[in-house]
Amino acid sequence: MEMDLGKADSDMQSTEEIECMNLIIDQIEYYLPERLITNDYLSEHSGIDADFLQNKIGIHQRHIAGENESISDMALAASNKLFEKTDITRKDIDFLIVCTQNPDYKLPTTACIIQDRLDLPNSCFAFDINLGCSGFVYSMIIADSFIKSGIIKNALLIMVDQYSKIIDYNDKNTASLFGDAASAILLKQDENKRGIIDSTWGTDGSGFDKLILHNSGIVSDPEKSPTLYMNGREIFKFSMKVVPQSVNQILNRNNLKISDIDYFVLHQANNYMLREIQKRLEIDDSQMIIDMTNYGNTVSSTIPITLKNLIDAKKIAPGQLLILSGFGVGLSWGTILYKT
Repeated sequence: MEMDLGKADSDMQSTEEIECMNLIIDQIEYYLPERLITNDYLSEHSGIDADFLQNKIGIHQRHIAGENESISDMALAASNKLFEKTDITRKDIDFLIVCTQNPDYKLPTTACIIQDRLDLPNSCFAFDINLGCSGFVYSMIIADSFIKSGIIKNALLIMVDQYSKIIDYNDKNTASLFGDAASAILLKQDENKRGIIDSTWGTDGSGFDKLILHNSGIVSDPEKSPTLYMNGREIFKFSMKVVPQSVNQILNRNNLKISDIDYFVLHQANNYMLREIQKRLEIDDSQMIIDMTNYGNTVSSTIPITLKNLIDAKKIAPGQLLILSGFGVGLSWGTILYKT
């Protein structure tokens, strides 16, 4: 097999070109598996009140991957939809991030499998990142730095997870929240002053055990359940602290007020958590986007899915300012100020 091992010197951009390049979102598509878990099912099998799930948690149904449906299967479905909608071809992709916590294999990296299945170039820079709810924001920041360096021109980000295969549906703390999904995001260079204006991020590993899948790696503890464990109270306290802080940090650095932001698109954890963040930041209802009723918490895909639905509803216009913020497992968080 003949392989393109890299870019020739003539393909590299000049310093002047690099300095004015920015990353923008060109296209978003997402894939949802066909199987559904509804509130009625959870009410019957897990004893969780259906009205509570709808009104307090804000979720009506969750899409669940098929028994033999792999992470790369879902990633491929979302990516194929994306390439049908854009003029950028598969051969134009020179950077691939796959964000997942439940890869096809511990090794090799799932990005390598997807690179082959999507027929992306052999010169494509491809790797996984093991992040959950902050994964999209982290991936955007990473891709932006590569694009600003002039190393890459077109990046494909894939957010994909299947929490359904690590959840005990008798566990009321986790059964009601999570749905499976894949999202594909195409990023490209732009010479205008659009894209990521500023970003902030952080990690608090002292809370690593607040949302954890025991016995999933080298460390083994036979007394721990092999299904997802979540300390909801501690995750809530963490989110109420770091999200308002990171949003205010971004706003203060850019001499902006809450009212200057068109939309706040936060990780769609659950309705109650988002409404509490909204209260603390005094965000108007017209600015606060909540979109999880038909999907649940799809981990790293929640922000891309919400953005895609805003775009399809023609609510996104050039020149708008967005705050994108992801937070959760790790514990980790990241917030972006993005100009459309």
